[in-house]
Amino acid sequence: MKLINQFTLWYLCISAIVLLAGGMIVFYSVQREIIDEEGRRLKDTVKLIAGLLEKGTEIDDIAGHQVIIRELDPAAAEIPVQIKDTLAWFEPHQHFERELRASASYKIKDKHYFIAASNLVAESDEILDGVLQSIGWIFGLLLLVVALSGRLLSKAILTPFQHTLSAIQAFHLKQKDPIPFTTTRTDEFKTLNTFLGKMTTKALEDYRSLKEFTENASHELQTPLAIMRGKLELLLNSPITDTQAQLLADAHQAVDKLSQVNKSLTLLARLENQEFESSQVIDVSQLTLDTLSTFAELMEMKNLTLKTKIEADVFVQLHAVLASILLNNLISNAIRHNSTDGFIYVTLTPATLIIQNTGNPPQLPTHQLFERFKKSNQSNDSIGLGLAIVKQICDVSRFQIKYVYAEELHTVELNFSTKR
Repeated sequence: MKLINQFTLWYLCISAIVLLAGGMIVFYSVQREIIDEEGRRLKDTVKLIAGLLEKGTEIDDIAGHQVIIRELDPAAAEIPVQIKDTLAWFEPHQHFERELRASASYKIKDKHYFIAASNLVAESDEILDGVLQSIGWIFGLLLLVVALSGRLLSKAILTPFQHTLSAIQAFHLKQKDPIPFTTTRTDEFKTLNTFLGKMTTKALEDYRSLKEFTENASHELQTPLAIMRGKLELLLNSPITDTQAQLLADAHQAVDKLSQVNKSLTLLARLENQEFESSQVIDVSQLTLDTLSTFAELMEMKNLTLKTKIEADVFVQLHAVLASILLNNLISNAIRHNSTDGFIYVTLTPATLIIQNTGNPPQLPTHQLFERFKKSNQSNDSIGLGLAIVKQICDVSRFQIKYVYAEELHTVELNFSTKR
């Protein structure tokens, strides 16, 4: 939900609560004011009638529908003025109506008169209906004004925030210049822009430093590794004993492994820095067939049976280099961790790529196999970065990947269609 909509919703909820509370206050205030004012008027009417009687006016000339006068026992005590809120039968409409009555008794010229004056007043439900209708109209008007003004004001007030949000969304570590933020007079937006400016500038500086270090380290490591590999090959071709040959072969293998680790870590760094962009549409069907053909000899050496179900014309938005690395790592992993005389099943559809292979159960929880330097069998020649690279490529390309082991089959499923 947008920020302006949240503000509007909260404001309307608070306004509704305040209006209801205010409506109850108005209801009781109006009702009390009606009773008090009508009570004062009726008291004055009773006193006025008493004055007329004292002047000698006849009772029949005063008494009527709303005025009652009758004589009491002269010896009885006078009744003070009383106000009574009651119900009275209203003959024209044939139902009871709310009535306010003021009554008192006065001793005038040796006579004792009981005087009562009454009048119909608005009932509580009638007052409440009026108050609720007023609140409803006020709330409807408030809703209309807030909805219209909120849309108009949000464009003026939140425009700098929208510009900042767009700038952050377009931010990329490979850009050279800091983010240009829109000038604003709102203090909170100024603070936000200042913080984001410092943060992105620091991120750009750290990225350039890390990129430079990674490139330099990778380049500088390749030269001594190449020299070591060359020297070891010269020693292997020179007259040496079998023991020395074995030691040199182990050293040569270690150098090759170190070179692979260096290249893999460099690739992971480039992937994390988003140096690859998915700007091409790759024919995954043909690339999968080509990759399987490349590994055909290795599969023959382990006497592996390959079964495929590859649909034609499966195209995916993916960087060409990453696509090749992805398939190479998945298929080589299926061969390396397979058992002799095992099977490999490759299924490709427009939505998924599934690679299954036989092999020993994993010695680690399956979710850890996508982490760096985690491998099922610590004694094999794997460097433990193949699946980590695959996972990073999937993250960059917004693919979903999962790995399960069930029914003596290792299954890696890559989902092209589901974006996270």
